[in-house]
Amino acid sequence: MAKTKKKKLSPEEQHKQLHDQAEAIPFVIEDYKAKGKWFRAFVVRYLAGPMVRFQKRLLDKQRYTGASGQKLKQAEQMKRHLEQRRKAMEFMQGEMQRQQKKAQKRNKAR
Repeated sequence: MAKTKKKKLSPEEQHKQLHDQAEAIPFVIEDYKAKGKWFRAFVVRYLAGPMVRFQKRLLDKQRYTGASGQKLKQAEQMKRHLEQRRKAMEFMQGEMQRQQKKAQKRNKAR
């Protein structure tokens, strides 16, 4: 059986993934604490978290130097913001549809 190689991410994709990971760290820690996985929360908080933040800082330095880098940073931030808003809207629409279906089922039962 031949194993297929994992596709290597482009620098933009790597940077986006690191940014997502760095933003998610506090939520991951809280989730682990809520599930009672205190050791994993500790590892993320004091080992993995600082490493991810450090890598992100290094990539930020490489990627966002100079005037063109500032424009790129601003463009990426806006793209990310719009993407998050779009996802939030899709989620809310799905929730509304789910609520409507639930209400229709309730009305049919009467």
